[in-house]
This record gives sequence, structure tokens and C-alpha cells, in this order.
Amino acid sequence: MSQKKRSDKNSVTAALGGFQGAMENVPLPQGVELRSDEELVIWDQFTRARAREDWRDMDLLLLAKVVRMEADIRKHQADVDAQGWIVENQRGTQIPNPLVAIIDTIERRQLAVVRSMSLNQQASDPRTLNGSAKNVKSAKAAMDDASEDGLIALPN
Repeated sequence: MSQKKRSDKNSVTAALGGFQGAMENVPLPQGVELRSDEELVIWDQFTRARAREDWRDMDLLLLAKVVRMEADIRKHQADVDAQGWIVENQRGTQIPNPLVAIIDTIERRQLAVVRSMSLNQQASDPRTLNGSAKNVKSAKAAMDDASEDGLIALPN
């Protein structure tokens, strides 16, 4: 029985893969659509948690739900910020803003999905142990440094 050889995270191939992963966004899985440009921004923010090749289709489906929940949380939080934590009901009685309970429920659901995907536990996640995410992060940092000096033309 042959055993799969682990890739060397310090190899030239791994470094080139890091640069490729740094330049390419993670595409939405087939059949998934986001509702706004804001959700696309959030998608890019969350997908940077791992290297592109480390995302499985199932993870991306769950991540799309996390992104939608994050957009809803931000929208409702903006409403709470505008209305205040305490509002008046129809009878004029001051009550806690009902949106706070809605935000809490969405945040709990979101956190449960994030935990199930191990997005917050990089050190023990086998998808990041091979170091590919570290290579992507290093490549992005190098590209940022170089682009500030105008040495590398980056795609828009």
C-alpha cells in the first residue's frame, strides 16, 4: 500500500501555490447566490480564513449561510444603533428593542455553524496544518508590500 506523500510547505511549489491562492478569490459554489455586493465583500473576508484549495464544497455551502447571517446581523445592528437599545411600544412603555433578541438569535446560529466548520480553530484543523494558508498569507503580504512600491501590477 502506498502512502500519500505530504507536501512540503516550504517548497517552491507551495510558495507558488500561495501566490496563486492570494490572487484568486474563492468562487461561490454552484447554485448559491448572494443578495448584495456587501455580502460579496463579507464572502471575501470569510474565505480568506483558509487557502482556496482547502475549501470543500460543503464548507462553501455552509459559509454562504454564515455570510448571509453576517449581513443580516450588520443590517439589524445598524437599525439598533439608529433606534437605540430601548424603544417605546404602542402603549408608550419603554421596552428592550426586539431587534436585539433577533441579532442574538442570528449570532448564536452563526457561531454554531462557524464552530462546526472549525473556522476559529486553525491550529488543529488538518486543512491548515499543511501550511498552505500560511503560504497564501505570506504571498498576500509580499504582494501588498510590492504593490505599495509599484513593483507588481495587480489585477483589479
